[in-house]
Amino acid sequence: MTQSTQQTESSQQGMAQPADSSRAGSEARSSDPVLHLIELLDSIVQPLGYELVHAEAQTHRQKLLRLFIDSNTPDQGVTIDDCVKVTRAVDEPLDQDPALSELVGKIFGSASYELEVSSPGVDRPLRKAKDYLRFAGREARLHVFRPLSAEELANPEYHARNPKQKNFLGTLLGLENQSVRLQVNPTGGMDSDKKNKKSKRKKDAGSSPESCQANLKISIPLSLVSKANLEPQFDFED
Repeated sequence: MTQSTQQTESSQQGMAQPADSSRAGSEARSSDPVLHLIELLDSIVQPLGYELVHAEAQTHRQKLLRLFIDSNTPDQGVTIDDCVKVTRAVDEPLDQDPALSELVGKIFGSASYELEVSSPGVDRPLRKAKDYLRFAGREARLHVFRPLSAEELANPEYHARNPKQKNFLGTLLGLENQSVRLQVNPTGGMDSDKKNKKSKRKKDAGSSPESCQANLKISIPLSLVSKANLEPQFDFED
């Protein structure tokens, strides 16, 4: 096994095997070696002050196990030194711990592989229930397995306007009764005009209470979320 560390500020694409989430139970972990590997490795990195957000295994041509970590301290990013620290902490257990080496064998067989530890990037995945609490107030994109009912959305008016919606963009408001609370635009969140997004954000900073009422609050059952990521934030100075 070879090692590499890096900080990632872009989307992760072209990789397989997403990490565990609140939906994945013991049955899913036992059937997916990557999910089980995440669970075991997280117990190693947690005492160091980090969280293993997710992992990806590339099994074609170049064999690669990529771990994405985040700091357990709010608003504290991940540095190269953090990646090096975690790499050193998990390297030996991956080779010598019987449970971990067995999982690695299920993923890569007898082939050698490269270990890479990285930050989760600006579009950090939201995999666990606590993520929606930690990042309350941040804008996020959520995808669901199927269109939601008016009861599931907890907003009949919004459902009437967007009955088939499966992709949502809005501000996280936390969790309530195992559902993600989201404040979205009444036009449908992701269907709003992206071209005016930058100018709209500037106007929202000084918007009136009446304009704030135009935003609607909806619920999305956590069990129906197929994918969720933070929306990247870029501060452009005039």
